[in-house]
Amino acid sequence: MNDLKNAAQAIAYIHSLPHLHPDKSLKYVQHALKKLGNPQQKLKTIHVTGTNGKGSVCYYLTNLLVATGLKVGTFASPYVTVFNERIQINGQPISDADLLDLTQQIAALVQQIQVHDDTFCLTEFEFLTVMMFQFFAVEKVDFGVIEVGIGGEYDKTNVITPEVAIITNIGMDHAQLIGPTLKDIAHEKSGIIKSKRPLVLGEIPASVQDVIEHKAQVMQAPIYQYGKDFQIEHVQLNSEEALTFDWHDQQQHFQDLKVASFAPTQAIDAAIALKAYWLLFPQKLSTAEIKASLAAASLPARTQIISHDPLIILDGAHNLPAIKALLTNIVPLRQKRRLHILYAAMVDKDRTAILQELANYADDIIITTLDEKRAAKNSDYSALTAKERYIAPWPVAFAQAITSLDNENILVICGSLHFASAILELLQQND
Repeated sequence: MNDLKNAAQAIAYIHSLPHLHPDKSLKYVQHALKKLGNPQQKLKTIHVTGTNGKGSVCYYLTNLLVATGLKVGTFASPYVTVFNERIQINGQPISDADLLDLTQQIAALVQQIQVHDDTFCLTEFEFLTVMMFQFFAVEKVDFGVIEVGIGGEYDKTNVITPEVAIITNIGMDHAQLIGPTLKDIAHEKSGIIKSKRPLVLGEIPASVQDVIEHKAQVMQAPIYQYGKDFQIEHVQLNSEEALTFDWHDQQQHFQDLKVASFAPTQAIDAAIALKAYWLLFPQKLSTAEIKASLAAASLPARTQIISHDPLIILDGAHNLPAIKALLTNIVPLRQKRRLHILYAAMVDKDRTAILQELANYADDIIITTLDEKRAAKNSDYSALTAKERYIAPWPVAFAQAITSLDNENILVICGSLHFASAILELLQQND
């Protein structure tokens, strides 16, 4: 694939690949990896799945591992500002040169396989997964922090035996692919549990707890669950951009840990990451080093404050559990202020239920759309309520939303990480 001349062309090529195979099989990605000498088997990894919070857990884990002096590869899904964020080393996105080189290499590999099997192909996510494992192996990372794309058992990253598996939480999302029921989703996510490897759990609904516990029992995987085997206490909001909390398990107690967010869910994500890290490296970092690792600036579009006066919060919440968490998180900041919502979503999301939830909290809601195929358009919304308005295109909706804001109002922008990315890009252009 020497006709790819730069990173932009490489990214366009990757985006042009199919999105799904007719079956869920991992055989395609396994075949490509085998041709490369199975680079994924040369890595120590941590595998992270869950409905929400995966990205934040991976971020905190990466910080802790880097602080330990390790070279850490992180596979993130999806990206927010630039495509290169998908593959990182020590928190730094892959360079354009390496991205181009890897794309050429894996595309050539696919062509070689197709000489003997003209039906073979890799989907976009499979291609990226193979690139990532090859890059991490060549770079000789000490640890790979691997975030799943969707689900677990049939996710294309599920070709590893991680040192620790993490399930952050389980809720209704991607039901058309890994559902339709919550138990189906739990079963799919339990697929990352491996034999005799520890499993760290976040908040798991009681209705599916048995699904996870049964799989862990079959795999003889010890479970460490938030709220039972480790927990946080004394969560206090220090400012609009920081909260503190205490963390403890049966052996260790840390006081006054801090995350750079007003959202209690971020403290839970940090707690999960800390437990996974502590299982691997007990007593390795000082309390001060742990505090510094968790307090580092958080990921963009995760309860991100993009303006303080007026208060504007940007969040990539795109499913009902994430929206509920977002609304709960902003309660301490709202006080007596009016709450305005700017919302744009993909067509496959449960938009009716999400809008009903938003309407329970918001004074008014502006619905808009993005300029991409999967984005929900005006025709995808049924009759709007008195609180709801549809305004397009989204830059006009954004301008309308911020026009009359003052310190007696809060604007929350949500619905999609793609939307959050577009907002951040617009703000960057205007700086």
